[in-house]
Amino acid sequence: MKKLFLIGFGIISMSAFSQSIDFGLKAGLVYNTDKGVVKTLSDTYNEKGKGSMGFQGGAMMRIKAAGFYVQPELLYTSFKYEFDDSDGELQKTRLDIPINVGKTFALGLVQLQTGPVVSINMKDKLKGYDSLKSKDKDDLSLGWQIGTGLNIKKLNLDLRYEFGLGKTTSKFLQEASEMEFQTENRVNMLNFSVGYFF
Repeated sequence: MKKLFLIGFGIISMSAFSQSIDFGLKAGLVYNTDKGVVKTLSDTYNEKGKGSMGFQGGAMMRIKAAGFYVQPELLYTSFKYEFDDSDGELQKTRLDIPINVGKTFALGLVQLQTGPVVSINMKDKLKGYDSLKSKDKDDLSLGWQIGTGLNIKKLNLDLRYEFGLGKTTSKFLQEASEMEFQTENRVNMLNFSVGYFF
């Protein structure tokens, strides 16, 4: 919570020296490229998965100052990992808080940006495995984004690549056998979104 407070304080401080602040909404698709893994803690069972398409949407703010901009966002993100051998899947929902620093070129038409993203892991659900109950998970994870995009008047087209800075784990308990399962993934995602500034 202290880190989130410091981030919020920094954004408010920057806004005091900004030339303009724009607010908007955005939504788009995410494609998770990481394979992920589900395994027992004893490692008697271990299966790699594959990424798949997901959804992302929320609010954004662009603070312009000194020829650059800072763009904090608050996004609901949902995606999954698929496991072919067991016909199972790990569904993940997060609240993402990316804070990108960028610059526009070509009369403001083209943008380049990069920055960190803090993810609050809200819910992990492992489907396709009998009687599994969620036991524990990493509440926070950190990643980094790099991207580009187009600004057409108030319309914003955004393309980013996000890579996780460390693995995120979740633990599940099979109540009948008391066997514990663990999923591990390092989120690497391609994000494409369409936004509109008011």
